[in-house]
Amino acid sequence: MRISHLSLLASLALGGCWWNSVEDQARKLGNREFTPQAWSTASQLQRAEMTASFLKQYDTSNFTRKDVEALLGTQTGYYDYDSNIVYVVGPDTVKNMYGKGYLLVFEADKDDGKIDNVFFDPEVE
Repeated sequence: MRISHLSLLASLALGGCWWNSVEDQARKLGNREFTPQAWSTASQLQRAEMTASFLKQYDTSNFTRKDVEALLGTQTGYYDYDSNIVYVVGPDTVKNMYGKGYLLVFEADKDDGKIDNVFFDPEVE
């Protein structure tokens, strides 16, 4: 069993199919500087370009829904549950399960509202 896990890891590493972190994905969208003021007036494309800067500036692991909304304002999308905070970013040529554009999802715990995970849907290639 251990050998098969090592083989799988080696295959992924050699094949270049390693985990595509949310930070890596955000960098692919651009490097526009994030500020709450700039975000509030930005287009969907400009917001995508700010995601890397936002993720670099803020450690969302200790955030709650209120913290996210204080910086990014009212959500503009939906993903699976009402407890998730979602912003549609990027080009509308990208298709997600609910419409057009990437979904920047702040997955929140349903009980305490703490952010458990941040990801894009679909994944930024």
